[in-house]
Amino acid sequence: MKTSIIATTVLIGSFLTGCSVQNDKTQFQGLGLTYQSDIKKLDNGDYLTEVEAAPAAGRIQGAVGTANKKASDFCRVQNKSMKEVKTDIDTHLLVNGVARLTFKCV
Repeated sequence: MKTSIIATTVLIGSFLTGCSVQNDKTQFQGLGLTYQSDIKKLDNGDYLTEVEAAPAAGRIQGAVGTANKKASDFCRVQNKSMKEVKTDIDTHLLVNGVARLTFKCV
């Protein structure tokens, strides 16, 4: 009985700690963490970046802000400006904010 309770607790804990985005980089923002994916080039030439932010990192606003900064920095290195194509927002586990930003460098 005790073993099954421990196993169940470990499985539930593992499920709850997963990220909604591919975690290529973890970074503190304020008092919370952000989980960031690398920027990916899409087949149509646009780019995609994803960020998940904990409540202490600004939740949805923190995720959107981090995604925008990451995209702007990416384009700036190419001496271009970032143009937003689409931003999708979501939550993960009803706690963390998630932003998926599709953009172009123009």
